Amino acid sequence: MTSSHEGRSPLGDLLGFTQVQHATTGVVLEAEIRPEFLNRRGVVHGGVLSALLDSALGGAVVAAIDPAEWCATLQLSIQFISGGRRGPLRASGRMTRRGSRCAFAEGEVLDARGKLVARAQGTWYVWPERPD
Repeated sequence: MTSSHEGRSPLGDLLGFTQVQHATTGVVLEAEIRPEFLNRRGVVHGGVLSALLDSALGGAVVAAIDPAEWCATLQLSIQFISGGRRGPLRASGRMTRRGSRCAFAEGEVLDARGKLVARAQGTWYVWPERPD
């Protein structure tokens, strides 16, 4: 969610991510599981979960930093806990700490029953203004 498209992510739009909550305290996104999101075992592919978590955590960092600042993901660590199979997935992200040039965030993905599917921690580099 670090695009210049009025807060919208073209990748998030392609994958059907819907922003449910956006506040300086965090971001919540939803994604409906589609057949093309599944791996050969019939559960949501890790790449879809990674994109969802990167978007939620990155969105939380964007919401918490100054509007003139710009950020990009430096590192994202994901733990896949259980396989999502059907219904919506809900990803929440929150910035946990801010340094002079880096921000740190964490979050998780829950399935429609509230079961933990994945969790993540990450680091974002923060520029004082949009880099060229």
